Amino acid sequence: MLKERLRNVPLKPGVYLYQDRDGRVIYVGKAKALRNRMRSYFQSPDKLHPKVRAMMARVADFDYVVTGSEVEALILENNLIKAYKPRYNIRLRDDKTYPYLKISIGEAYPRLSLVREEKDGVSRYFGPYTDVTSLRETMKLLNLVFPLRTCKTLRTGIRPCLNRDIGRCLAPCSGETSTEEYRQVVDSLLDFMEGRSRELLQQKEEEMKNAAAHLEFEKAARLRDQIESIKKIGEKQKISFENPYNLDMIALTGEERESLVLVFKIRGGAIMAKGTFWLNRAIDEDEAELMEFFLKHYYDERPDIPGEILVSHLPAEIEVLESWLRAKSGHKVVMRVPQRGDKKGLLDMVLNNAALLWQEKHDREENNLAILKHLSQVLELEVIPERIECYDISHLGGEETVASMVVFTGGAADRKAYRRFKMKSDQNDDFASLSEALERRFKRAREGDPAFLPEPDLIIIDGGAGQVNAVNNVLKAMRVDIPLFSLAKKNEEIYTPGPAHPLRLPRRDEALQLLQRLRDEAHRFAIEYNRQRRAGKVKASALDKIEGIGPTRKKKLLSHFGSVKAIRQASLEELGQISGMTRQAAENVYNYFHGGTF
Repeated sequence: MLKERLRNVPLKPGVYLYQDRDGRVIYVGKAKALRNRMRSYFQSPDKLHPKVRAMMARVADFDYVVTGSEVEALILENNLIKAYKPRYNIRLRDDKTYPYLKISIGEAYPRLSLVREEKDGVSRYFGPYTDVTSLRETMKLLNLVFPLRTCKTLRTGIRPCLNRDIGRCLAPCSGETSTEEYRQVVDSLLDFMEGRSRELLQQKEEEMKNAAAHLEFEKAARLRDQIESIKKIGEKQKISFENPYNLDMIALTGEERESLVLVFKIRGGAIMAKGTFWLNRAIDEDEAELMEFFLKHYYDERPDIPGEILVSHLPAEIEVLESWLRAKSGHKVVMRVPQRGDKKGLLDMVLNNAALLWQEKHDREENNLAILKHLSQVLELEVIPERIECYDISHLGGEETVASMVVFTGGAADRKAYRRFKMKSDQNDDFASLSEALERRFKRAREGDPAFLPEPDLIIIDGGAGQVNAVNNVLKAMRVDIPLFSLAKKNEEIYTPGPAHPLRLPRRDEALQLLQRLRDEAHRFAIEYNRQRRAGKVKASALDKIEGIGPTRKKKLLSHFGSVKAIRQASLEELGQISGMTRQAAENVYNYFHGGTF
């Protein structure tokens, strides 16, 4: 039936979608001639790659969209892959653990911040940066040169904060600067982050000379400090080359299952940013197809597109990609593999770095697998545990009782999968709390909640025989058949459900050390959540005791000052400036924390 429908598919550019029996889109592709490309999948199974054969065994239907050009097909394919996340398309993993510098250009008065978030499609992001300490110092220097607001929420019509008085903010909150003047500073910051620092230095030096000539010595000194900060940032953030190249270098390396892409952005002859990305091959994609996939997704989210892109492997359909990039950037974009000279040396450097990173990850995974194999032998497991979950309880005298669930995948911490539970009633009963946490966890999984899927291959409890038996009763009642053990702190003994016959491993045993890392991480995560709960409780009660401070004023105080500690340190005048605060209310707050009278 599907082959008959293929006859009606046009020989035009477009995008095709393969669906399974449940109507889920499992693969999205693009083609210059739809019918010819789609027909290549409907061959004899013997002629197909094993992964393609596995995919086609699940295909029950297809759909397609005709586009006006190959570039339109490329854009549509990109959007559909993001929307459907098909199982058999290549998966891209960004190094989200590293921070970015974000400029919120979608706002009337943008701000500069350090973030570890999904890109919002509006703001400009620079990075990622691997040295967080250096990045925080760089942000301080940037704030000296580009005095943008630092407050998370801009409130207009109020007295400006201390940052205005020390020259670190243009104070848009007070209306002292227009959007045009503020935007000029933002544009200068964008130019600087994109590597155009020479022009900025020249501009600042001219301003300093003019200020000195007009006897404005304070302004000249301020500009001198800004010039020094610009030079200092350049020293911290750049690795310079002799030629002022403006280009991106992209190297692809790896093996059949997983590949790594390393990106170096060079602006003004200096490395401004480095990005690491992992690609999981879905079917039989070659290097050209992997590179094409990466370039589409990478530049779709980044407006900073140079005129030259050096790649280790030419992408498939390079002409279509270059046309798309030209339309996005407004200038000509050339992609090539350099064959000689400085640029080949630069790309070889990136490729060598990529190979080292890939090998490091590969060696780490091999070592983790060896430890997991040893653990499965020690605990007499039927399978090597890919996903291990560990649980712990934390409370203070029975108050704010919480449970933690930490996850190790492939022998390494998988923090995105961590979960935490607030017990329905505060109690000083670890047995009951653990039982409640495990019951809630597997109930959510059985309801199909993706936050609790997949289920683990191994469960570890922080505790001894009592804890493991209490949890075992819950798992039995729910018909959960997953290996269960506990690890007791005192003598590092491993318990199984039933009579107490603990297993003792040598302290240097790698299986024991893995379980200890799990247990300690679960303990840390539980204590952290308990402290957060207690801090929130203290914060609420402290303000609730003050006469004249209701929910609205309390919210405004916390929103403006950020914490009870900051409110305690505020002067009477600062408290009185908060919207909605009367003189009497401000005095009540001040007196509560200082015990004074007026």
